[in-house]
Amino acid sequence: MQAQLEQPTLTAVMQRLESVSQQLEAVAARQRKTEEFFDELGPVFKEVMGEATRRLDGLEKKGYFAFGKQLLTVAERIIEGHSPEDVRQLGDAVVSILGTVRALTQPQVLAVANQASQVLAQADKAEPLGLLGMVRASRSDEVQKGMAVMMELLRHVGRGAEALARKNDGAGDKRSRLAARLGPKRALGTERPLRPALPAALSAPSACGLPAAVVLDGVAYSSDGHLADPGAWTRSLAVTIAAAQGLQLGEGQWKLVDFAREEYLQKKASPNIRRITQATGIPTREIYAMFPKAPGRTIARIAGIPKPTGCL
Repeated sequence: MQAQLEQPTLTAVMQRLESVSQQLEAVAARQRKTEEFFDELGPVFKEVMGEATRRLDGLEKKGYFAFGKQLLTVAERIIEGHSPEDVRQLGDAVVSILGTVRALTQPQVLAVANQASQVLAQADKAEPLGLLGMVRASRSDEVQKGMAVMMELLRHVGRGAEALARKNDGAGDKRSRLAARLGPKRALGTERPLRPALPAALSAPSACGLPAAVVLDGVAYSSDGHLADPGAWTRSLAVTIAAAQGLQLGEGQWKLVDFAREEYLQKKASPNIRRITQATGIPTREIYAMFPKAPGRTIARIAGIPKPTGCL
């Protein structure tokens, strides 16, 4: 009986060993295929990496990377000197700009421009023309057509200038009527004090290179509206400068002003809007909400430090 029991058990064990052996052979076959695949892919990968390295080296020698770096600098200056509203308005005007460019680059227009440039290049050869000569020249159909075109062009320019003047006058009248209706501004039941009368160097945050320095209450300001001596800064002076630009400093604004001043004292360089965003973690849109006009310049002025690099 023991022999009868051992025979099926041995058979099952042999069958299982056979199954395991087949599975091992399958795994070994897949391993060999994988190794063969990587062996074949290795030269291809090396060739691709070598070609990519040569391409990148060629692009660097041609100046693509330097050009891209300068483009980033331009983008940083645009962000520093313009608000998101400025970019939005530019986007709205892109269609009109493209239409104008398309009209100016038509073959007929380019041909006229080319002919005009040739005439200007040979202007030294043109003979002086008197009044009678002009009268005789005006008999030409081509001259008469050109005069008609110039008159129509002048008419459109004058019409546009008049519309722009009306728009500017209307904006001023509207602000005056609104101020008259609202009366003095009040805060917490008390009349809001008038904004301190400071020089234009402090009241124009987007201007660069004003003609001369000024001294106010014994404090000197540079020609671009920043403190001539950052060491003369005080928190009360910061409040005065902010008020001159229509700003009241809250906790969020003070956080940015304090950071900018600390950054300057450590690195002797005023942080721009990108650096402020990265270091404080405050999104750019929130910074623009607290300092709507040229926030990098405005923060630097209030902090009593020089203007950041990249002022437009």
